[in-house]
Order: sequence, then structure tokens, then C-alpha cells
Amino acid sequence: MGTDSIGLIIFSIIFGKTAIFCFYTAYRHHKEKGFIFTNKWLFASPKAREQMDEIAKKAEYRIARNIFALTGLIFLILALYVIFYHPWLIAIVYVLIVILIFYGFLYLTKLLKSIIDKKY
Repeated sequence: MGTDSIGLIIFSIIFGKTAIFCFYTAYRHHKEKGFIFTNKWLFASPKAREQMDEIAKKAEYRIARNIFALTGLIFLILALYVIFYHPWLIAIVYVLIVILIFYGFLYLTKLLKSIIDKKY
């Protein structure tokens, strides 16, 4: 067993554990438990977090769940790519990354629109 195969094993373990963490966080957000990892929640004051209604919290949980599930899927496919080294796996990862960026862009524009609407 050479050093290159040990490195591949280490990277596949790192990618796999990161995928498990992302899927666990997505599951917690699906159950609407735990800390919400979105900009709207992170940058809100504790008073604003308490005043946030249930509909807004559900929307934030849903956005965070989708992002973490997609990120977990990306890391899972990367772990499989490191193990099996099939070029079509990396193509799937690229497509999922573009989808993730597009989804994040839509969330950001929605967030900015709500901020602008509140100021004017």
C-alpha cells in the first residue's frame, strides 16, 4: 500500500464524515430543531430572533435544510469519486455545485429584496 492510496483513503474518510455531518444537520433542520445556519438568523439580534414568527422560522429552516442536504450530497459523491475515480461522478458534482450556487443566489436576492422593502 503506497502513500498515494493512504492519501485517497484519508480524503474519502474526510469527505464521508463531512457528508454525514451535512446530512445530520439537514435532518435536524427538517425536524425544525437546533440552530439555524442562515444569514438572516445569524445576523439577527437575540431580540429579533425571539420576535421572528413561526412562518419565517419554517422558511429559514427549509432553506438551511436544502442547502445542507445538497452540500452533503456533493461531499458524498466526492467521497465516491475519490474511491472509484469515475469521471462522470465529478461531472455530477459540478452540476450540483452550480445548482447550489443558483439556489444561494435566489435566497440572497430574496433576502436583499426583503431588506430593501423594509427600509422604504
